[in-house]
Parts: sequence; structure tokens; C-alpha cells
Amino acid sequence: MLVLYIKYREENDVNHKTVFGGIIQLTACTAQDIVQAITQFYTKHELDMQRMVMLTSDGASVMLGKHNGVAALLKRQIPHLTEQHCVAHREDLGIDDAWKDIPLMRDVETLLRTVYSTFSRSTVKRGKLEDLAKILDEDTLSFRPLNEVRWLSWYQAVNAVLRNYTVLEEYCKRESSNNRDPVANYCYKKLTDSKFKVTLTALGDVLGELSHLCLSFQRRNLTVMEGHCFARAKLEKMRSQYLTEEKDVKWSDRVKEAMRASSADNKNTGEITRFIRKLCDHLDARFPEDKLKEWSAFDIEALSSDISFEYGAADIATLAKKYEAILHHPHSVEVINSEYTEFKYIMRQKLKHGSISTFSDLVAATLKCEELKHISQLVDICATFQAISADCERGFKTASRNRLEVGHLDQLMCIKSKLQADEAINLDNVYNHWRLEKDRRKN
Repeated sequence: MLVLYIKYREENDVNHKTVFGGIIQLTACTAQDIVQAITQFYTKHELDMQRMVMLTSDGASVMLGKHNGVAALLKRQIPHLTEQHCVAHREDLGIDDAWKDIPLMRDVETLLRTVYSTFSRSTVKRGKLEDLAKILDEDTLSFRPLNEVRWLSWYQAVNAVLRNYTVLEEYCKRESSNNRDPVANYCYKKLTDSKFKVTLTALGDVLGELSHLCLSFQRRNLTVMEGHCFARAKLEKMRSQYLTEEKDVKWSDRVKEAMRASSADNKNTGEITRFIRKLCDHLDARFPEDKLKEWSAFDIEALSSDISFEYGAADIATLAKKYEAILHHPHSVEVINSEYTEFKYIMRQKLKHGSISTFSDLVAATLKCEELKHISQLVDICATFQAISADCERGFKTASRNRLEVGHLDQLMCIKSKLQADEAINLDNVYNHWRLEKDRRKN
């Protein structure tokens, strides 16, 4: 099935909305079939395909394949269309690629999975661990599972092991000694390996940074420029902190403490440093520095700084030419080029005096200004861009979503979308309708 969300702006409103479009039951999952389904959806709802300016999707080759993916096929019909690989999926894939390249990371993964499966499947073992924690006067945190495609879960799993480290090590020691438990013996050997502890502690810090980035990507109404900026900022921060001369690496206090407790031979941090380097390289490739060069003409931070008279002119000319076919007013390309100069100085003054502070404020101010009616068309297009494709996943656990039938999931997503838009929904009526439908099916 294909889940569609649409971001748009109503004609007399300055605010852009992201709404649930619907679920399409596909007969096949080829790029051609998906394009046909999208085209039929637009035709059914009397939407103009040429008004589509961006397609945001996960990184599946069927969607974003360079030559024959859905985006590539749509661009043959819509030349100005821009494809966007969801920023959250890009981060996940970047971490995944780096993780696979480092053998020690696979050892860490094995330990995390072993610890979680050990205690998630046995209330007796969980009880023993909690009793031991009380004896040692330590707090415990529930162990977390690993999700293959959600790296926030990996940070939570590593953090849980680090928080429970003392209790877990003692538990495994006792189980290995008293009961000759082979799983406990394996875990105990890993947990008492000082190099492994240094690596796990440093990994906790790195994954913590990436989890913050992941949460930033989950912000509603995140713009493409903001998502790209967050990723580049995190990338530069990690390179500055970790990828310098060894003596200048800024390890956290808890990593330094783990290093002091380790033997001289095990202080080597080469594995975790290689992981960080691979990670930064993969993120750099997925968030290239010049990806959104033309759209920097509308960047809030750039406009608030000292800019030259020529700033952004070449980029605006490129954008005006690209979207010429969908601009409303005749001769817009020429007018937009000259109007942009007025725009940037007007917005700079508004930023200086605090009347606007966010990109959404800039969009609203531009759309309201009659003197900027031509350049506002490009601002409007930029505001329509969607950075993330995770809206369809908000509020639905994967296991629950997979158990729902298409019609049921479609109804729930409609309700969720309307509630997020502050539309009135009587949930009691919804529940009563669902209960009656359920009773009918039983009969």
C-alpha cells in the first residue's frame, strides 16, 4: 500500500498544512505502478500534477532510483519537481553503513541483543537483577530492544546497559560462577573487558548526539533547509570533537573515567574513532554541503547577517527560471530578480527588530506583503517542501500498524490528521461507531 501525505497552503491563508491524503492499495509495487496510482489520485481529487514541487520519501530504490524510480519518472512529466530523501531515513542509513564497517560494533550489537533477550524472556532473571540492584543500592533501567531501522532505539539500548553496568556485571559474574550459565559467562567476559567498556561508553556519547539529531528531525513543520542545517552542524561538531590529533580529542568525563580504569594496552580508542570517522563520511555524503545552495537565498541566519547587495541574486535567477512554468504572473522571472533585493533588506529589518524570528514568520510576512507578491511565489514553493516522511508513522507502533487492515488504518490516520489540525472530532462517536461495526462483524 502507498500512504500519501500532502503539504499545501490554502489560497487565503499564509500557513502551510501537512494533511493525510489517503492510503492507496497497490496491485503491484513497481515504480510505474506507483506513478500510475499517484496520477489517478490527483485526477480523482482534481489536483494539478504540475503544482507538485517536491516528492519526499524514504530511500527505497523504487521511490528514489536515479533513472527509473518514482521520482525520476515523475520528473519526466514535471521538470521542476525536486526529490527529497527523508532526513530521518538518511541519518539512519548513514549510521547503519558506518556500523557495518567496524567489527567491534558487531560485537557490541551481539551483547546488546543478548542482554535484552535474556531479561525480556524471563521474569525470574529480571527479578534476580532487581533484587541485586537493591542490595548494591543501584537504580536500574529497563533494557531496550534494537530496531533495525530506528537508531534512536540503539542509543536507548546502549544507555540502558551503561546505566545498569555495575549490577549487570555482578549478576553475570554470579550466574556464571554459581550456575555455569554460558550466556552469563559470555556477557561477563565482555563487560569485564576494559577496552570494550571504553568503546561502549564512547559509543553511548556518539549515539546520544545522533539521538538528539533524530529528535530534531521529528519536529513538526521542519523545513528542508533546517533539517540539512541540523545534520551539517552535528557533523561538524563531531569532527571537531573527535577527529583531531589524539591528544586533542574531547572525550566526555565518563569516557575518561573508563580509560583511567583500563589497562594501558586497552586505552586504545582506534575502533571507536574509526567508527566516528566512517559515520561522519557517510553523513557527509548523504547531506552534501551544496545540496540546497540556491535556497540559501531565503536562509534566516544569512539574511540576518551583513549581506552584500549581490547576495542571492544568482540563486534567485536560477530558481525563477526553474519554476517559470508555474509562476502566476507574467514576466515574473524578470520582476522576481529585482524584487528579491527589496525582499532581503525588508526581511533583514524585520529580523533585526524581532517582528519575525523563524522561517514560518518570514513566509507569512512575505505572503502578506503586496510589494513582494512576485518573490513570494518562490518563498511559497520553498515553504511547501517537506523534510521528513515520518508523518505516517507518528502515533502508530510498527507492530500495531502492520496488524491493521487498510480501511481501518485509513480511518485512524484521518482522525489523527484532523486532531492535529485542531478540527473538532467527537471521539466518543468514533468509538461507538467502531464498536457497532465490530459487533456486526461478530454476528
